[in-house]
Amino acid sequence: MLRHHTRTFAAAAAALVSVAALSQGVGATTTPPEDSAPPAEDSAAPTADFDIDPDATVVIGFALEPTNLDIIHQSGAQLPQLLLDNVYETLLSSTPSGEIGPALAETWELSDDGLTLTLTLREGVTFHDGSSLTAADAVWSLTETQAAGNAAAALANVASIDAPDDSTVVLTLSSPDSFVPWQLSQRAGVVLKADATDMENTTNGTGPFELTDWRQGDSVTLTRFDGYWGEPAGAAEVVFQYISDATGTASMQALLDGDIDILTRVNTDLVGQVEDNPDFVVSTGTTNGEYTLGFNNTDEVLSNPLVRQAITQAIDKEGMLELFSGYGTITGSPVPPTDPWYEDLTGLYPYDPEAAQAKLDEAGYGDGLTLTFVVPNQYPQAHADYIVGALGDVGIDVDLQSVEFSAWLDQVYTNHDYDLTLVLHVEPRDLGNYARDDYYWNYNSAEVQDLYAEARAATDPAQSTELLRQAAHIVAEDAPAVWLLVWDDVLAARTGVAGYPTFDVLNQFDAANIVSDGQ
Repeated sequence: MLRHHTRTFAAAAAALVSVAALSQGVGATTTPPEDSAPPAEDSAAPTADFDIDPDATVVIGFALEPTNLDIIHQSGAQLPQLLLDNVYETLLSSTPSGEIGPALAETWELSDDGLTLTLTLREGVTFHDGSSLTAADAVWSLTETQAAGNAAAALANVASIDAPDDSTVVLTLSSPDSFVPWQLSQRAGVVLKADATDMENTTNGTGPFELTDWRQGDSVTLTRFDGYWGEPAGAAEVVFQYISDATGTASMQALLDGDIDILTRVNTDLVGQVEDNPDFVVSTGTTNGEYTLGFNNTDEVLSNPLVRQAITQAIDKEGMLELFSGYGTITGSPVPPTDPWYEDLTGLYPYDPEAAQAKLDEAGYGDGLTLTFVVPNQYPQAHADYIVGALGDVGIDVDLQSVEFSAWLDQVYTNHDYDLTLVLHVEPRDLGNYARDDYYWNYNSAEVQDLYAEARAATDPAQSTELLRQAAHIVAEDAPAVWLLVWDDVLAARTGVAGYPTFDVLNQFDAANIVSDGQ
């Protein structure tokens, strides 16, 4: 594993659908202490050493705004980042290490045969409109997700979802699937009010905040929900301020000017402006974000593994890291070091332009070829230019197309109309995307699909981990994409705020514990 502390970038992540993860073993039963709240991760940010103002408003700077508020059907990292844990809650919760805990369900039990998952909802939970949470709401939400939702694949092995009474939800599986409890702690387990309408523009959750204002193109305001079943939010209001600025200059200036209190995903070319300033705190957090050069594997050229391997060897990942002044890990695979099935595969296709040229010759493209490269314009131009230059050095001409993220979702993610693309994949434990032949890479490996299915059905966590390791190794050998690096996050905040999360493993920004001095 090659680890560097050199650069990060200010562009926001474009997360897509998440599929895989390990969870508690079959037959596990958990009954937490009465009235316990979902477990929260310890923040590396300082605890409050100031007088807390419970009426304070905290403004947090982000780069990429949601295109709409429909967390069930709309792709993108922005929605879980904004809404999960804050406005909407899931049936179960999880830690970055994969430990499953209670959330809206206070107990759960997976039967010995792995075919029945029974969840008992906690009492006294209300939606923001004042109505009470019942099992019917959970059944409707899960069914909606399973039928047409962004996380439908996560519930693929669920044959039926029932509510025998108002507090019990029963999932009957078509085959054992040890991943399901984890999935219920992620986007697939989100609970909305049954028969919710206008989900693109309105919200009605059970979380510690209500969404009270969305100024499209500018900000989203979350206001403390006084009827919350758990500990009340630390701040009266939290504003997600969206600053579309690939260089990070405008967002850093907003922090320095006091217009925002916390800046996420700092461009650390600029971090020197605050890191030695006693008025600010700089924190470094873990992520599982794979910065990925994706291939359309059904493209006539890119269906040839020699071409994919040649592109992989044409790009110096060390050079990509030099475009970051923050933190990163070269892995050689789609698995970040935080996942149990990680192994260092950087030696499979090391940087070697001569070897890349030889592979192109063998594939019949020694005289050159041209590929389209569609990149969301939120990402720094220097990153795309670096890849274009590296491929040009081995005779690959690149037609670079910079598009808005909404256009990228339509052209690349939905219609698969591209050759190459560049995306930061931040969804947790997402190896399962490579076991989906319908995903936008169009990668289709029966061997990977079989191994992944066996891992899901395994009742022994160690066996499941080993099967996933094998699957990841095959994916890395097939080179359906180039995994440029796994990035680390840098966050800066003024000293008058505390309690903010400083890790980004689960693709959520839990704002409930943030407190401020109100200055």
